[in-house]
Amino acid sequence: MDSVPPGVRTARRASRFWAARPASLARLRQALAGDVVLVRGPAGVGKSSLLRQFATLLDDDDQLGVQLVDGALAGPGAAERIVEAFVAGPSAHVLLVDNHVEGSELSTDHLLQLLRSDPDLRIVVATRHATGLESPLIALEFDVHVLPTDALLMTRDEIAEVLELNGVVTTDVAIDDLAEHIHGWPALAQLSAARLRLEGLSLRTRGEAAAVAEYAGAALTTDFENRLQIPVTDDIRLLAVAPYVTTEIADALGVDPSIGSTGELITRLQDAGLAWPSSTRLTLAEPVRERWLRDITARAPERVSAARLELLEHLVGAGEPLLAAQLAAAARQWDTLAGILRSSGPEIWARDAECLPGLLDELVSSAPATPYAVDALLALDPRTASSPETPALAVTALSHLPDARTPAGASVEALTLRVNLLRAAGRFALSTESSAALADALRQARGLSAETAAEGWYQVGMTAFAMGKLRDARIALTQSERTAPPARRLRARGAIAVLELLEGDVPGARALVEADADETWKSSPWGEGLRVAEAWLRLEEGDAAQARALLDDLPATAGARELWPYAASVHALSFLLSGAASDALGLLRVWTARTRSTPPSHFQSIHLLTARAKVLIALRQARKATSLFEGPYGLSAATAPAIALSNLYAGRTHESFVMSVKWGLHHEPSPRAALESLVVSIVADVRLNGASAHRTTVQRAEALSARHDLWSPWSAVAPEDRAMVLKMLSPETRERLSTGRSFFASSVSVPHLTKREQVVLAQLTPTSTISDIARALVVSPNTVKTQLQGLYRKLEVSDRSSAIRAAHAWGLIETDSEM
Repeated sequence: MDSVPPGVRTARRASRFWAARPASLARLRQALAGDVVLVRGPAGVGKSSLLRQFATLLDDDDQLGVQLVDGALAGPGAAERIVEAFVAGPSAHVLLVDNHVEGSELSTDHLLQLLRSDPDLRIVVATRHATGLESPLIALEFDVHVLPTDALLMTRDEIAEVLELNGVVTTDVAIDDLAEHIHGWPALAQLSAARLRLEGLSLRTRGEAAAVAEYAGAALTTDFENRLQIPVTDDIRLLAVAPYVTTEIADALGVDPSIGSTGELITRLQDAGLAWPSSTRLTLAEPVRERWLRDITARAPERVSAARLELLEHLVGAGEPLLAAQLAAAARQWDTLAGILRSSGPEIWARDAECLPGLLDELVSSAPATPYAVDALLALDPRTASSPETPALAVTALSHLPDARTPAGASVEALTLRVNLLRAAGRFALSTESSAALADALRQARGLSAETAAEGWYQVGMTAFAMGKLRDARIALTQSERTAPPARRLRARGAIAVLELLEGDVPGARALVEADADETWKSSPWGEGLRVAEAWLRLEEGDAAQARALLDDLPATAGARELWPYAASVHALSFLLSGAASDALGLLRVWTARTRSTPPSHFQSIHLLTARAKVLIALRQARKATSLFEGPYGLSAATAPAIALSNLYAGRTHESFVMSVKWGLHHEPSPRAALESLVVSIVADVRLNGASAHRTTVQRAEALSARHDLWSPWSAVAPEDRAMVLKMLSPETRERLSTGRSFFASSVSVPHLTKREQVVLAQLTPTSTISDIARALVVSPNTVKTQLQGLYRKLEVSDRSSAIRAAHAWGLIETDSEM
């Protein structure tokens, strides 16, 4: 700088130990493309040093005139002298204003006048105060770029250079630790390096890094406190509980400023450099906040805990749940974090969906198995939803709940937690009992919040759904939908839509899905149930490929965690109808593995079993499908259609006809169950009586399909029966079904093994040898080789591992874990 106007801070020279800061300088140079660059941060973050380095960098450009002034010291007439200095230099000008204070001699108005009078002028302003340059009105006229404090911090390599310039002997580990402790603050880097240089100390260990960082933090904090000019009491240190400060937050924390009002205290903090403005609030300098929080926590931990709870409540109420959750995680208050995620999870997801997994990581890795923590993880964490440890985790959480017979345990909130955890643990009988108590408590309670009531009714509804009490489930879920906030309303609607499809009311489910087709929450964890319903609708409409794609991407947390048996059934059917029957059994194994994480109820197990039976029937293994329905899964209204279908294709046509007519006409089943039974009875009747089959059954089935827009049960008609069945249908129904597919369509290439090949296959394992198999079957090794060659040819494989996988896929061999 050839000409320095009066008022520049010439008395302060740049230390020879200040390292260059290329990263910050590069960002500053890039920002200079605009009219104004605002460098904002607290004292000690290196604004003045950066401006001096920037001035030196720009001074090397002969085509650029550079002036550096101290905004707080510039006297009257500073603007005129700046203009005069620029006139004498190059045509392009850069004015660097350090320590700018609004209302000083060189005010924002003066700077704006300079910009208006000189189109080639660029201004860089360093300040720790709010300025008029951030006004939206000014942004309409000039391009103002704000360089935040994070852009001013030193990198690890820059800190290492400061230490090297001071002649400090270091190690990489110690430098890494020091950089972490001082948060990249230039003042702390300089203080640390100066202390080590003056005392002739090295920086070799983590302990030395922590010690010197502690010294630097204490020195900087003491300097800030001395400039505050009021006693720093524990009341003031409570401000460190929050990462930023407003008058409302200070009042919520119970801060007593001792001298003057809370607003005056906040102004003093800013003037002393302890805080700087960030939009509408003040951000406390991190080194000061860290030290204050450590001091007050050591002296009065109960005050810190109480203040933190007050702050979290204030933040959630003020619409800042994300910040509240981050604070709770930082303070390791796991129940508080879980409570925030439970109550405000949707708002956090909407604010920052990428931050939610990080908060859940904290909860998974560090939180004990308390009811609140486990309940939050069950709703939001995909790993918990699929972990085999989840039932045990739920049992542990249940042990922390108060006894249901006590007033605390009989509260709506405690019962809501209990019902959800009992289902997660697979204790469905106890869950039903607690659900009844919860429903009574919800009816009798007065003054419940809408969110609490909605969550309670949702848990009641999902318990009834799991137990197969679909009418009760619909009533409770509808009650939840009426009072729930948007995200949880979508979750309830998703469950209702799946229930409607389960019973066969396709128009009702379609209305729910289409009403929320453009809802933002649909892609959130609370929209998963609706996505299951959407996939099922695509299948009902004949688009099996789209249904399959939707279910492939389903993470199954929150709204879909307990709908997985129905999703598994639809997913398997989408494989059958999209030409991938050979993969359907493998898919069901993947879904069935979830019984280790989310135990199914008896009602849900029936749907898994029914799906497996359909896959086996599609693979032309109807006799094996029939054998599934034994013991607890015998004949009932839920299993009758699948058993009748199994008997039909196992060759027991008359038995199938009698069973399907009985359960399809005389037990008042749902539309879906009735239509499935009627379709079986039609095929059986055609096989038994040919063209003279009963027309009334066909008419009843057609009426059900038309009334409920329900056509998927017709896919159970095998290709060999399709032509005869279509002849019996009306032209309208025939046209509608002509575009549909039979789930048998992809099963024509199912391998047919001889009995000897099946015996060899049963002995085949990844480790067994030909000699082992021959010895077990009491045949020669050459015989085994011949059987294996035929087996490989039919399975279209070339080795035993591939043969085993293919045989599993076709359902030719079973594993002990399969149902």
